[in-house]
Amino acid sequence: MNFDPSQGVISYRALVLIPIAAAIGVTLLIRSMRRLRLRAQFMVLLILAVSIGFIFLIMVQMPEFPEWLGVLLLLVVFIASLFGTRIFLRSVAQDEKEEDEQIRKEDLRGPADSGFPNIKPTNHTL
Repeated sequence: MNFDPSQGVISYRALVLIPIAAAIGVTLLIRSMRRLRLRAQFMVLLILAVSIGFIFLIMVQMPEFPEWLGVLLLLVVFIASLFGTRIFLRSVAQDEKEEDEQIRKEDLRGPADSGFPNIKPTNHTL
């Protein structure tokens, strides 16, 4: 059983299915980002960035890696990272709005409802 490098390790069918599977997986990941907390959304963006670097590394280190496959994978991940960044920034803005509204509600409640003792200045001379 001799290995012939000209035949390739992966079949053409698998090479076509890899970008399709990657696109579907990344799309589902990005669509589910809206329900995640901010830290988890940031981790998704970090994973996308690392995967771009990993794809570049594979393209450079493996000369038999098909260039069209690498370009398609990079394109899928790069476009997904744009949408992921947009979702993340909207979530950050929404979180800041909710925090500002909560602070505004606390200010409107007044000092009597704040839970702190009412300390009024006295006319003592020291």
